[in-house]
Amino acid sequence: MQTLYLTGKDLTPQQLLDASKGEFFVEIEKSIKEKIHSQRRILEEIVKNDSSRKIYGINVGVGSHKDTFVSVHEAETHQLKYLLSHNCGTGTPIPENASRAMMIIRLNSFAHAVSGVSLQLCETLEKCLNLNITPVILEEGSVGASGDLVPLAMLGCVLAGVEDAHCFYKGEMLPAKKAFEMAGIKPHKFGFKEAMGLTNGTNFMSGLGTLHLIEAENLLNTASVSAALSLEAIRGEKDAFEEFLINKRPHPGQLKIAKQIRSLIAGSRRMSHAAQKVVFKDQQESTATERIQDRYSFRCVPPVHGSVSDALNHFRNTLTLEINSVTDNPLFEERENGDIKSYSGSLFHGQPLAGIIDYAKIALTTLGLISDKRSFSILNKTLSFGLPPNLAVNAQAGDSGLMLAQYAGAARAADSRVLSTPASIMSLTTSASQEDFVSMGSIGVLHLGKIIHNLTVILAVELLCGLRALQMTNNKEGFLTGELAKLGAGTNTVFEYLNTLFPEPKGDLLVKNDIDKMCELIKSGEIINQVKYVFE
Repeated sequence: MQTLYLTGKDLTPQQLLDASKGEFFVEIEKSIKEKIHSQRRILEEIVKNDSSRKIYGINVGVGSHKDTFVSVHEAETHQLKYLLSHNCGTGTPIPENASRAMMIIRLNSFAHAVSGVSLQLCETLEKCLNLNITPVILEEGSVGASGDLVPLAMLGCVLAGVEDAHCFYKGEMLPAKKAFEMAGIKPHKFGFKEAMGLTNGTNFMSGLGTLHLIEAENLLNTASVSAALSLEAIRGEKDAFEEFLINKRPHPGQLKIAKQIRSLIAGSRRMSHAAQKVVFKDQQESTATERIQDRYSFRCVPPVHGSVSDALNHFRNTLTLEINSVTDNPLFEERENGDIKSYSGSLFHGQPLAGIIDYAKIALTTLGLISDKRSFSILNKTLSFGLPPNLAVNAQAGDSGLMLAQYAGAARAADSRVLSTPASIMSLTTSASQEDFVSMGSIGVLHLGKIIHNLTVILAVELLCGLRALQMTNNKEGFLTGELAKLGAGTNTVFEYLNTLFPEPKGDLLVKNDIDKMCELIKSGEIINQVKYVFE
């Protein structure tokens, strides 16, 4: 297996994802390790020879105890007390790869060689990553300010081999001490500053945020496919996506999405004026006319989906910077005279992430709302331009088609509306008012994950609606046949692929199974792989 060497400067979101899944060994570059070791040695000398010098987190306490001297002779005991008192997590464990992502980002931060931690701490982190000892980290507890203190303290307790700390190892949840024994490694003995150096970081937010970013980018691409299938279903109007029009308002996301839609529907005859004039079985003749424009949920795909693209690009840029940053406190600068200056600041604060997480939440909620509106339109006999009501195969026999599938999607859309309320404006005071403005980005990133789940369900419903509409009306008597039934280059590829996996029902169907199956297909990226050229 290849090794991902961390330098603190060039870690990408994709590398973080791959390494979090165990596809790389992870190490700090050798030359950087020497710098980490050198800085720690100098700090130890300063602490040993200058006991009157106050250095935050080293020989004085933390938070509201910042003026309380702590004997360096009690350093190990003090660090363990710090980890135990900060380990206040509640809720359910985050996914294993999210815990690993947190560890990798923490190591990458240490690779800047300004945190004052020991090389041994870095190497214990490396060993845990490379031996697949993954801390159990609960999702609740951080307020996203002095770093993600609570979740990172859970990581620290595992590294220290605390008796009640648990980790995943070889498919089991085990006490950390037992996992270390089985793996043949020793827990880390934390020295001065190391517990705080480990926990003062935005790694819960940035780790989960990066994994969610990649999921969200897949969902945005999937939304282009689902929108294109929906456009084919209603025999939509193409002009809204033409280059001449789109280029007159050249927001990058709008240009990108319009190009994707053009590529997906290229060559479609079903989306032609001739096809629009065909009167479907049971369609009101007045609605079978040359279409001038479609309703917003179809016509406005470029600006609406495009705004989501721009938001995710901003999110990606912010996260890429963040996972290559130092976010603990204090930091240390080596001087030419061999001395070290400590800087106590606020690089741990989550606000730069919290606001952008909320931006992503709002954008993805919007994407779900417009997708749900398209599903609603396809199922509504007064809005669908002749599609069978609710896409029911046999309404006379009690089949309600996909009507309730849209209910399921609408419920998720409503939930996302609530979850997209900005967490970054919900600051509460902590630490006896020493930490009196916190970011709550940790709350936001958990809500982001739920919104991503909701959007997956909503898009699954739209894909099922678009697929069923085409199954029921393309090359079918009383609907479209021959040349006018021709789909676009991309939409036809997707239709044929999905048609083999979700054949048109002939009898009773448990719709939940199809929604679950489509959700898994979306997550796998296989739908996008069918038309990869569109997104390159």
